[in-house]
Amino acid sequence: MVPSFGVIHDSGYVYKLNKELYILKQTPYAWFKKFSIVIFSLKFVYSSQNFALFVKYTDSGCIILSFYVDDMIITSNDINGISVLKI
Repeated sequence: MVPSFGVIHDSGYVYKLNKELYILKQTPYAWFKKFSIVIFSLKFVYSSQNFALFVKYTDSGCIILSFYVDDMIITSNDINGISVLKI
């Protein structure tokens, strides 16, 4: 059985799986694209300074959602808005 990534040395054969590695490189982009569609449907907009920062203005305040690698930070002065976002 050949794993889906890496280079394998087995019985004098070498398998280089470029296609699988390319697909793995595209995964974060595809995930962020799908996440952005969902976040935009909740009326968030990109920050003009950083595309990993989303902002939503509500009657009660402002909700800020930020990404860094694999972390998400949500901050706001609208406690109900944060609760709705988490659901």
